[in-house]
Amino acid sequence: MEQNHNNLKKALAGMRQYEPDENLWASLIEKLNEQRLHQALKLLPDHEPDAALWELISNKSPRPMQSAFMWWCAASILFIAGMLGIWTSVGENKPAVAYSEEKADPRLRIGAEQVTDVQYRKLKAYCEMETIVCNRLDYKNLQQEYERLSSAATQLEQAIGEYNTEPELIRQYNDVEQKKARVLNEMAKMI
Repeated sequence: MEQNHNNLKKALAGMRQYEPDENLWASLIEKLNEQRLHQALKLLPDHEPDAALWELISNKSPRPMQSAFMWWCAASILFIAGMLGIWTSVGENKPAVAYSEEKADPRLRIGAEQVTDVQYRKLKAYCEMETIVCNRLDYKNLQQEYERLSSAATQLEQAIGEYNTEPELIRQYNDVEQKKARVLNEMAKMI
């Protein structure tokens, strides 16, 4: 039987391919629809194959019950694996909470009021009583320079904020405070 099957395959493979004309298909369809053909088909004898043949065919085909059971098993395994995957992935994605404490260097803190500002107010109060030195042009220039530096220091304090996170701003603030101290010393020497 296997040999006949192989012979048939070889014979079919060796056949030339032929594509019929469209008119041929149309005429075949027309002839199939003729009344004589229908009558001839009714006269053909019915043939019922042997029961053993039907049994062989049913043995070779997959059993519907077994096939359905296999599909249900595969689907349940996939479902369980998916649920386990989701369960483990959800459990691992808990956000971690971490915190730390840092001690601030007291040297980097900006005080509420600088010593130079207190001394400047004392000089200004003195100038209101003694007007001779305070009316000089060079003293007034130093006073304007001090107020300009004081304004710059205030702007830097605002830019630095409460937590002093920018070292460059703190360095600039310290430079401005040193310049204010020098100007204040020059003003004090004049008095």
